[in-house]
Amino acid sequence: MKTKLFFTLITFVLSFTFARAQTTDQANISFVVIGGVNFQNLNGKAFNGDKLENDKLRGYQVGVNVQIPLAPKLYFQPGILLSSKGMKNMSVESTSTISLRYF
Repeated sequence: MKTKLFFTLITFVLSFTFARAQTTDQANISFVVIGGVNFQNLNGKAFNGDKLENDKLRGYQVGVNVQIPLAPKLYFQPGILLSSKGMKNMSVESTSTISLRYF
């Protein structure tokens, strides 16, 4: 329940960003906050050749991006993004979860 509330709150907060397009003002440096939810699954074959039967795992992505003007209509956009993906394997014997997080 806490994760649903957290993701709902983050989505609500991140949806209120201000955007400005096609203005005649001189270009300024701008910052962007990026966020979202991933529903990821890892696919492939097991070592014995059987197809992997995995369930989706909920993840997230959060990041920032900077837009730096170099010339009219030419921008440099460095940024960093933290992404979380993974899978859930539920078998008769056990349940396992694999989570991957990377920048």
